[in-house]
Amino acid sequence: MRNVVFIPYIKREDSFTKSGVGQSNRHKGYDYGINSWKQWCNKHNCELFVLDELLVPESQMLITWQRWYVLDILEHNNIDYDQVLVVDADSIVHPDCPNFFEMTNRKFTTQLTDGDFEWVSRAINGYSNLFFNKKWCLKPYEFFQTGFVIINKDHKPFFEKVLDWYNKNREEVIKSYDTLLTGSDISLMNCLRKEFGVEMNLLPKQFSLMDLARKNLLYLEPHNWWADDLTNLYNSGWIYQFNAIPQSSMGRDRSYWMGRIYEELY
Repeated sequence: MRNVVFIPYIKREDSFTKSGVGQSNRHKGYDYGINSWKQWCNKHNCELFVLDELLVPESQMLITWQRWYVLDILEHNNIDYDQVLVVDADSIVHPDCPNFFEMTNRKFTTQLTDGDFEWVSRAINGYSNLFFNKKWCLKPYEFFQTGFVIINKDHKPFFEKVLDWYNKNREEVIKSYDTLLTGSDISLMNCLRKEFGVEMNLLPKQFSLMDLARKNLLYLEPHNWWADDLTNLYNSGWIYQFNAIPQSSMGRDRSYWMGRIYEELY
């Protein structure tokens, strides 16, 4: 029985919401992330599982929701897992990253969202009002990343309740993507964790570093005052999440950074 790194990676062909959730170019550069996780897993005797086929069409359920069938998927594939990291494909792990599976206390382990707090607050408020008749299901400082979550068999009842809730509210959830414009599953997963009383274990920030551009860790424009190298990034964390990267006049998009960082590290 081994620990598993589980990565959803569907190469989409078309966009299917007005807000662009599911747009076809989102997978660009993801192979670098998967290759980094493959090498980290080999080093730490873990198994890598890439979900590359949809369970149902994304018009019924986005892949971000389908990934929460993770434990059922592993069992269906006869994988005898211990703990499971569900991580986004647009992430790269440093080859020297310590084994975070040893730091979970066997609890629902994750990292807090450390980015645009206006977006987080708007998302919590919007979904709390729409589905739970509340102003705030939780506070922004409790809002975890759905792109880095470690779970085990003890959490299967929680995900069963989550997916049952989704299926009962599917039509309204799908409509919400284009009305609230705050992502797909992340806000509701946060609300549901709070509503169902699941305790979180938080890893230090360096185990899932996000919003890299706002932290001035990427050189995006010729007028940036810091050096065009990645020393500060590598000193700041072990796992890099490539979200919210703005347009760059130098053409440095997510795929550029994932390729450059992967080639430097590996």
